[in-house]
Amino acid sequence: MDEKFEPLSSEELQLLDLTNIREEDAAQFPQELIVETGEEYTPEKRQNLHQKILKMSVPEKIRLAVLGNREARKILIHDRTRIIPMVVLRSPKLSEGDVLNFAQQRNISEDVIVAIARNKAWLKYYPIKLALTSNPKTPFSMAIRFLDHLHDKDLQALSRSRDISPVVAQTASQTLSKRKKAQK
Repeated sequence: MDEKFEPLSSEELQLLDLTNIREEDAAQFPQELIVETGEEYTPEKRQNLHQKILKMSVPEKIRLAVLGNREARKILIHDRTRIIPMVVLRSPKLSEGDVLNFAQQRNISEDVIVAIARNKAWLKYYPIKLALTSNPKTPFSMAIRFLDHLHDKDLQALSRSRDISPVVAQTASQTLSKRKKAQK
């Protein structure tokens, strides 16, 4: 299943390189897409921001993915143009909390899940490993690799979960059984 993930193509990487992003570029965007306000967005306001982002070109979305606020990143992570979510994951403003939120989403693309799962820095955080293992979009081979690092109570919950692949659930159960035998 890992084979479905494709790294960015040379054309996509070239587009990234050509898109020179500077802090001054933030002035071209509405402040509500740049400034972190800490306020909770209403569905109407979120829809309004989504509409503004939909009208942007790919280079504009790339700039926004780097310079934008948390709400802009939440919208852009679901963009259908493959490069945009990958740029969101490279944003210097991205926090572990943002990554955890993305890893928990069932409606996120598999490319995003795989990119998160391949980032060693993010995998240092237990909640991200658990979220990836619990996400049905995570390829089996990746989810199974994380099982050895999970706590017994989480393995127990995964072994009973109907939301993940039966293979991952069964392997979680086997991992837990092996641990219990080793403790005796």
